[in-house]
Amino acid sequence: MVAKIVHKIERPPKSLIEEFRRFPTPHISDAMDRSGAMVSEVKPFFEKVKICGPAITVREMVGNNLMCHKAIYVAEAGDVIVIDARGHKDTSVWGAIMCLAAKMRGIEGVVIDGAVRDIMEIKDMRFPVFARAVAPNGSQKNWLGHINVPIQCGGVQVRTGDIIVGDDDGVVVVPLEEAENTLSKVKVVAEKDRKMVEEIKRGKTTIDLLGIDEKLKSLL
Repeated sequence: MVAKIVHKIERPPKSLIEEFRRFPTPHISDAMDRSGAMVSEVKPFFEKVKICGPAITVREMVGNNLMCHKAIYVAEAGDVIVIDARGHKDTSVWGAIMCLAAKMRGIEGVVIDGAVRDIMEIKDMRFPVFARAVAPNGSQKNWLGHINVPIQCGGVQVRTGDIIVGDDDGVVVVPLEEAENTLSKVKVVAEKDRKMVEEIKRGKTTIDLLGIDEKLKSLL
């Protein structure tokens, strides 16, 4: 196997990243027709967390984290490292020392389709890690993998430069080529929700606002 490491990638404008940072993941997923969200197992390990940045992708063999270490030094400040660890939950591919190294480089956070360890230290550090599981077993460094190639993570395809947004609800992936259009839709969703909240405070019901009774009749 020959490792593929791509150093030069296309990233979205920082202004676009900061626009997406304003919105929660449910609004973004709704704007993409209830898609783009990773499986529910991929969650953060402390509350009030938010990440938003372009994806640096990593594909590893099961039980291996050689390329994860390399990715820390391929990524730039503001990037999110996204790791395809094949969904394996019994061997961690990331830990506290790697968090410290990533934090020192200004990396936004890490998303893992697999396991992490040293969770108490990570919580104390408050470095954002989203993963399927926690496991004490460490990884080997015996097999090659790839950096900045298309991967899957949490049931979603992720390509280098895609916008990764994570918060307490989970992780959503916005394809880079769809980002501008998606942002416009997110703003519409957010405004609709804002108006609905105001109407409910004025005494309206979700039955009225969402046309629930009409929908029920149409399904009978």
